Amino acid sequence: MENASRALVMAGSVLIALMIIGALLLMFNNLSSYQNTGAESTRESQIVEFNQQYETYNRPNVKGIELYSLLNQAVDYNKRKSIEGTGSNEGQYLAYQPITINFSLTEGGGRSKFSQDGTSRLLKRDKYEQSSIKNEFDGEISETVKDLENKYGKDSITNLTTSLTKIFIDSNDARAKQDAVGTFNKISKKIQAASWDDLKEDKMIRNEVYTYYEYVQFKRARFDCYNVEYNSKTGRVVKMEFRFTGKFQ
Repeated sequence: MENASRALVMAGSVLIALMIIGALLLMFNNLSSYQNTGAESTRESQIVEFNQQYETYNRPNVKGIELYSLLNQAVDYNKRKSIEGTGSNEGQYLAYQPITINFSLTEGGGRSKFSQDGTSRLLKRDKYEQSSIKNEFDGEISETVKDLENKYGKDSITNLTTSLTKIFIDSNDARAKQDAVGTFNKISKKIQAASWDDLKEDKMIRNEVYTYYEYVQFKRARFDCYNVEYNSKTGRVVKMEFRFTGKFQ
């Protein structure tokens, strides 16, 4: 009888132990499931937050100056996330796919709409693609833009481009030519024109002002975003494409 009682006690203890182990396993599974759900929710939130930085440009009438900022934003991302550093700017693509930004100037009248006289001096390509760790568009134009800003002064060269029709006139009237030279000298603080000949089309001044004019026009130009692509695995934005509308701000 005593042995039977002991056996029952032992069996009960084993049963209780099994129940406790089962409860612990259930709690562990629930905890793991909760943690996985939390991690997935965090990942999805991060993707949404990331995409919002780019999807704000997924609209019509994006300004050129905004597009310029988007290019720099993509470059910064590609530097930080897309490429593993090796002590230089070279490396291997890892988990994150680089972001590509394309924009075209062929629509809406094409590059000629950015030029004062139909000759493209600064924007020399119909289409630009940015997918690397350097802003290739900025690399093509920045040196020229900075040189002109240093030569004339940023405010002066900007104001000169908005006063083109008053300075580079098509007139043989001596008084009109004198007024044009006076207007130029009043605006430009660093470079002064001695005579009307200095402002002729075959002179450097006119060519340089017309060059900077294209930069000003680009910042004012309007672009439509017509395509956005996402990575099939991560859900992150990986490509955006824009086209010139033919309109300016």
